[in-house]
Amino acid sequence: MVMETRPIAFVDVETTGGTARDSRILEIGIIRVERGRVVASMNQVLDPEELVPHWITTLTGIAEHETRSKPVFLDVLPQLKELFYGAVFVAHNVTFDYSFFREEYRRANSTFAMDRLCTVRLSRALYPGEQSHRLDEVIRRSGYSVANRHRAYDDAEVLYKFWHDNVARLGPAEFYTLANRLVQVAAP
Repeated sequence: MVMETRPIAFVDVETTGGTARDSRILEIGIIRVERGRVVASMNQVLDPEELVPHWITTLTGIAEHETRSKPVFLDVLPQLKELFYGAVFVAHNVTFDYSFFREEYRRANSTFAMDRLCTVRLSRALYPGEQSHRLDEVIRRSGYSVANRHRAYDDAEVLYKFWHDNVARLGPAEFYTLANRLVQVAAP
């Protein structure tokens, strides 16, 4: 697989809890990049069709009353399929975000399978001497300014900047050689 020629979907979600089986997606942030250029994006709060816990509102700033007039996951599924088509799913702690999409697709009687790459693993490979690879540390270490930390689009944008900056720092050949080794290929 040659990552440099594939579309990349930088993804972050905010959720109503910590596990996909027991929680729902509350907000989606996606930046689709093709050949180094942003070609599409999504910045969408959803009605999770369940209560938004107070601790989630404290973390994200998304209050339950703000979700009532928003679309449900099924409403944005056609747009998601377009954003994800042929792309590599890239997220920080990819298993978390990916599991929520897989579960939401299952609830919609659809299947979800994408090649994916974890930017935590990427950060570890790029900066092996660093103790922490949490997103807050990546932001601090990279000198990024983030207006709304723990909002899906803003966090997805950090991943895109981190990716872009490291392609520039290492050069495309070295960066993509490393990235290609970290991709988890979707099961058929």
